Amino acid sequence: MFFCKLIKFYNLIKFSCLNIEKAVILMYHSIGKNDEFFTIKPQLFEWQMRYLKENNFKVISLRELWEMLENSKPFLPKSVVLTFDDGYEDNYLNAFPILKKFNFPATIFVPTSFIGKEKEARKGARLRILNIEEIKEMAKSGLVEFGSHSHSHLKLTKLNDGELERELADSKKILEEILGFPVTSFAYPYGNFDERVKNRVSKYYNLAFSINKGVVNSKSDFFTLPRNSIDSKITRFEYTKIGLLDEGHIRFFTYNSLRKLLSEVGFQIEAENHIIHSRIPESIGRLYPSLFA
Repeated sequence: MFFCKLIKFYNLIKFSCLNIEKAVILMYHSIGKNDEFFTIKPQLFEWQMRYLKENNFKVISLRELWEMLENSKPFLPKSVVLTFDDGYEDNYLNAFPILKKFNFPATIFVPTSFIGKEKEARKGARLRILNIEEIKEMAKSGLVEFGSHSHSHLKLTKLNDGELERELADSKKILEEILGFPVTSFAYPYGNFDERVKNRVSKYYNLAFSINKGVVNSKSDFFTLPRNSIDSKITRFEYTKIGLLDEGHIRFFTYNSLRKLLSEVGFQIEAENHIIHSRIPESIGRLYPSLFA
């Protein structure tokens, strides 16, 4: 009986969290058949996109995200943003056809010095980066935006002011010459930044993205927006939960709303000094302390 209540409670919490005004940004890299940890196989990527479609997620573009943040507009329920780092050619060969199939917008962050060349990944795979023609074709589709990932894909905190300036300015200029319109978003290489780097990035771009987990809401810093990595370690089950049910959001529930949710699934609750008490097995309390704290 207790476990039936627990499952019902989980489902109520999950679907309540989906309606919180927030957006989840997903971070991909390679969509291919290499053995790099950040790589997602094309078949799995298609399953993930189908999951988003069939479960009524609102996949929005970075331009839409920017407009919501800039104008303090409410997020659509279940908003998701798709991003890809490094601009691997398999984004064009494998991901792009799937994005078109589901009509999903996405943004690719490209280190411009590698355009049309190969880049060695951590496990030694030599992966080709998008060329100019592929970038133009994807941009022309209206589904894919492009952002800067610096010029040389270096750790920006290690650079002096002049080097940092060149990395930011050159990448923006090169991409804008290819695309023919402004480039307004940036992803920090390796997620590496500090206040100095962030301040310089803000001179060139409207938004910048980290690799820290989390969700975007109206209070998010425009230049440290969190993203959730989707890599080979993420199971299908984990994918269905990403950004939807985490400790932070459980704790956003007010005392009364959480009490109501628990009551609806049959928990007997005593309230004292605004603390919720329920009689649950000790082992479950130890396993899920954030849920019953």
